[in-house]
Parts: sequence; C-alpha cells; structure tokens
Amino acid sequence: MELVVAGKPRQRAWKPKARSGCKTCKIRRVKCDEDKPYCTRCTSTGRTCDGYDSNFRSPKTSASSTPEAQNLLSSFCSGSTLRTLRSHSPLPLPLAPALPLSTTEEKSSFSFFTSHAIPKLRGFLDSPFWQREVLQAAHREPAIQHCIIALGAMYRRFHEGQHSHIRESAMADQHLQFAFLQSNRAIKVLLEKGAASSTKASAKDKMTLMTCAILFSSMCCLQGYQKHAVEHLRSGIRMLNEMDDAGEMVTEHAVELESLRTIFVALDAQIRAIMPSAQSRSWVKKPKVKSGGQALEECGKLSMASLQGVLRHIECLISHIHAFNQKTFLRGAGEEEQVGVELRELVDRFHDGARVMKKLWAEAERSRHDEFTQPLIALELMQCQMEYLLRLPRADIVARFPCLAAFQHAKEPFKTPFDEAALFANIFHLCDQLLFVPGNKSSPVFMTSMGPTAALWFIAIRAPASCQALRRRAVGLMLSYPRREGFWDGMVAGWIADEALSLEQERTRAKLNISSDDVVGDVEVPEHLRIISFWLTYPDDEDRKVRVGFSDARDLATGVPGVVKWFAW
Repeated sequence: MELVVAGKPRQRAWKPKARSGCKTCKIRRVKCDEDKPYCTRCTSTGRTCDGYDSNFRSPKTSASSTPEAQNLLSSFCSGSTLRTLRSHSPLPLPLAPALPLSTTEEKSSFSFFTSHAIPKLRGFLDSPFWQREVLQAAHREPAIQHCIIALGAMYRRFHEGQHSHIRESAMADQHLQFAFLQSNRAIKVLLEKGAASSTKASAKDKMTLMTCAILFSSMCCLQGYQKHAVEHLRSGIRMLNEMDDAGEMVTEHAVELESLRTIFVALDAQIRAIMPSAQSRSWVKKPKVKSGGQALEECGKLSMASLQGVLRHIECLISHIHAFNQKTFLRGAGEEEQVGVELRELVDRFHDGARVMKKLWAEAERSRHDEFTQPLIALELMQCQMEYLLRLPRADIVARFPCLAAFQHAKEPFKTPFDEAALFANIFHLCDQLLFVPGNKSSPVFMTSMGPTAALWFIAIRAPASCQALRRRAVGLMLSYPRREGFWDGMVAGWIADEALSLEQERTRAKLNISSDDVVGDVEVPEHLRIISFWLTYPDDEDRKVRVGFSDARDLATGVPGVVKWFAW
C-alpha cells in the first residue's frame, strides 16, 4: 500500500550556492565532495573529473566522517572489534556508487556486496580492484554489474552458513537462485556482445572478460566448484598473456590492467602451490610482472601503498618459486649448474623483500601505527613460507640436485643456520594472530588473497617430526575456522591434512610393531614415511569431489601412486 500525504508542495529552504566544486559537478549542478586531485562524486560513478578552477580552496575538513563512511568502516566484520578496525587502513572503501538497480533483490545484493563481501574479498591489505575499480566498471559494463550482484547474493548465503563453501543442500536457497539468474544474465550479455562484433575483441572488451573471469572464478570457489574456478582463471591468465604478447594498451576501462595482473599473479601462485608438478606442463605460462627492483623501489616509507608494493613483490616471487620447483622436478640430471643459478636469483629477490620488510616493521614500531600491524603480519607470514621453500626444498628434489640444500647453512644472505622448528613455530604464531579476534563470531570468510589457511596447511604437511603436536594444532585450526582463501578451501584442506597425519601414524606404528589398540599418542614419524606429495585429480562427472594420492619418498622413487582416498563436500 502506498502512503499519500496531502498538503501543499514542499518548498526547499534557500541556501547560498557553493562556488568551490569541481568543473564536472558544476556542469551537472550536483554537490561536489571536493576531494583532491579528483572528486569522489565523479570517480566513484565512472565519470571523468575535470579538476578545479585555479582559485579553488578546499573546505575545512570535519572531525567526523559521514554516516555512510562510518557504515562502510563498521561493516568490515560482523561484530567487529577495535582491533579488527585498526588492522585496516583508515579509509578502506570509497562510498559505493549508486547503480541504477530496479528490483529490491538487486539493491539488497549490491548492498551486501559493498558492505560485507568487499571487506573480506580484499584480504588483509587494500585492493583497488575490489574496493574501487570493479564498482566503477559496473556502471559502464552490464556484464560486470550482473556479476557483482550475483557475487553479492552468493556471498550472503555463504556468510550465513557454517562451512568454507556453500553446501550442496543449500543450492535451492533464494539468494543462490537469484545469484544464478544474475550470472546467467552476465553470460548472455557477454555472448551477445561477442556475436554482435564482426571483428576480434577490443582491448577494452578483453578487460571486461578478464574482470568477469575473476568474478566467475570467485563464485565457483564459493560453491566449492574447484575445477570450474580453475578454468575461469586459466582463461583470464591466457587472455592477459595474449595482450602482453601483442603489446595491447588499455586507456578507457575503469579496471586497471595492473590491478588485474596483481589478482592473476596471486591466484596463479595459489594454483601452483596445489598443482602436482607433473601437471604444470599443461598450465598457462606465468603472467608477466615488473622486476622485483621496480616493485620495491618505492616501498621505503610505511604506507598502504608501500605494503601493496611489497605484496605484489611477494606474490610474484611465491609464484616463481613454485614454478621453479615444478620445473626442477621435471629436469634432467645434467642441469645442476643452471638450477643453482636460478635458486640464487630467487634467494636474492627474497632478501630484497626481507630488507624492505625489516624497515617497514621498524617504522611501524617507532610510530605505533596500529592500522598497519595486521597487513604487516600477513606479509611476514608469506615471507616465512618463502624462506622455508628456498632453504629446505622437498627431499626427493634435493636428492637429484644437491645444490638446492646450499642455504640450509649460514650462507649469505642468511646469517644463521636454518632452524626449521623455530620457523614453523613462528608461522603458527602469525596465523594465530590473524585468525583470533576476541569476542568475534567465527563466521565463514572468503578472500581472494593468500592468508593463514595456506600457511596452516604448510605447517601440517611440512613441519618436522619433532613438531607433531604443532602439526595437529594446525589441522585443528583449519577445521575450526570456516575459511576459503582463493583456491584454498580451509576445511577440505584440513580433512586431507588430517588423513595424511593418520596415514603416517599407521605406517610408523606398523614399522615399530605397535598395535593400533595401544594408546600411546602420536609417535614420531621417520622422514622416509612422511607424506610429501599430494596428487589431486577432479573427476569429469563430479563437481564437488576430489581424488587424492598420498605419496611418501619411497612411493615417489618407485613410481607407485601411494594410498588413494576420495573426498566429497
């Protein structure tokens, strides 16, 4: 029922006209927020801000932000605490542009996307792609608009659950059905646009396709459709590589090419960490990136921009380390000299990043900038994992290329011998700091960047035998926190890691003639019985099922696949 109020028409109170807005807002006759160098009123809606007159004077800033900005800040976590808010940059999100949405469902899903999904998707650092560019692109590209509305509806159902993926039983949920409708509309728009064009896709069209690839991949991840998520990523990276090879430039799209590159490099690193080495031959080539020196040269002063630069350096290096290990696994015996040269180059790049991180930590401690603590912890966590991969590669690869063990000792740039147990204890401590927020409900989280889930898997699978209790605690945390970090499903990873630890205990007990009925707790597992390789394959006729081969060093040496288990979710 519509409520009608009778009476004379409302008269607007007279106020003097503001003369200080940007040129674009003056022409449009709308109130300008007067941000510099470009106003948010224009940039957030995809318009070009033409700047200010030479006699422009910025108004005095108010001590308190607008209610809308306060809402965006407070939406970073449901039931967020002061510690959670301080862990992010002071202004994490621009005001979300008002899309011309026609239905209540569209408006509700878009609102959830901006207020709940984006703060999680971005990870522990600011993300121009998630926080600004994809919203601006939605104004110009209907396919992107449909995708973010679909992702908002899907994230809402995920957020209301208790698992690291949407359960099969929830597929009839109204939010999911609406998400499927919106994603189908996005696909229809893309197909119609492709069919209407008589020439090959323009650089601008490719930017839209790559953006949609990330959004579709994210939706597949939320549903637990790993195979399909990987294929969307493959398509996006392949298109990026084709644009790079052709030297195509883009100047008229709301999404920056380098923002897409950053996302693709990070997701490529995740896939390479999960992918069996033998399958790497069929994977797409690594996305091109700036050299490490270029990425780090402007990161000397503590700021979110500096931390983003360090993140790009780290994610690129992690991807290259995994690619190096996969390539080395497939190499012939006569290539040891080249292997040593490539390892040294990776170690030098790692040390460049470590020096910058040390400076940024020191500045944060001196100035007590609490808002940078959590981003620094997240970066430190990735640094620790890289140090392990560089100083203690997999035993079967070291056996073929002994030069890979060179940095286990105190060899430049490392000042001390490698202390494996201490490193894993530190990794666990960093994970605990990122996961634990006092009084905060453990609601499901999906982010596209690497975080504690991958690191906890690392502890469970790679920590030394003397750290058996720590390995169990890492599995426990994976199973306790319903998290999805890109292609890392925390709960599924926890199931697989728990099975690996059980297999190791079974084999060790059999070797020591200890009955399974004897209650002696975990026994220390000898190195040759450790599960060191996981071969994951996804059947063609199953979307939410994986076949896992668990192999120890002996299995790998003899070419036996090891124990095979199936996991479904």
